[in-house]
Amino acid sequence: MPRVSVGKPAPDFTATAVMDGKLKEISLSAYTGANHWVALVFFPKAWSFVCPTEIRAYSERLEEFLYSRSCAVVFASTDTELCLRAWNHTNEMEGGLGGVHVPLMSDSNHKISRDYGVLLEDEGVAERALFIIDPKGNIRNITISDADVGRSVDETLRIIDALAFKDEFGEGCPVNWKKGDAGLKMAEQTRVDGPIEMKKSWSEWARPKLQRAWSGQSQRSIGSGTLKTMGHFKSLSETPPSPLYSPTSSAFGIMEKNMEAAMANHSIGLAT
Repeated sequence: MPRVSVGKPAPDFTATAVMDGKLKEISLSAYTGANHWVALVFFPKAWSFVCPTEIRAYSERLEEFLYSRSCAVVFASTDTELCLRAWNHTNEMEGGLGGVHVPLMSDSNHKISRDYGVLLEDEGVAERALFIIDPKGNIRNITISDADVGRSVDETLRIIDALAFKDEFGEGCPVNWKKGDAGLKMAEQTRVDGPIEMKKSWSEWARPKLQRAWSGQSQRSIGSGTLKTMGHFKSLSETPPSPLYSPTSSAFGIMEKNMEAAMANHSIGLAT
């Protein structure tokens, strides 16, 4: 069963959901047509243990999604709509949800779970999966976790903020980025006949920083800059200065040449 991919259109769906105690038909196209983001949250089954903790937590902070970020939150499982309604109407002391406000969408025919590639066919339930879909209907983030490990509301909000920031300003979001933080402006690229020609070369971007680092002036500052090299190098701030790679050593020159070649062959981008 193929999975959907980030950057590709999200499969549309139309199904019955429990909303504020009533049954209502909802669809992805209706949400995106109203220029909403959508957090589509699959959970394995009703009347379980981890699932109600997630649903209540997202429901309690629904305003942060709807009003602060124009994002709809839809929970979906392979339970029937009648099962979901009974679960929502039952109080917490008896194993129910106690009346939540997020839509609980029924995928009892398994079509939606299968379309999104998260159906466990043998068990007939969906994986604990989260899809963040932008107002254009494209999937921007996918998270699938162990069935017994719940998700984080804060992290979901952070990812939505980061994606919206990237769309608005065209900048990248570094590790642990949160709303209000600065982004990363990526180096300009020009498409030529073949690989991408970088406006900044390895020497222009990195050599001054390496020279400062190995002279002991700003070793930490290198680690704060991002060097995108396909994951082959550790943060330079984690490596103590070494005579082997001093700016005047032959090894340093070889490293420069190797990086230049890698950029030419693999179109590596450098963060500014």
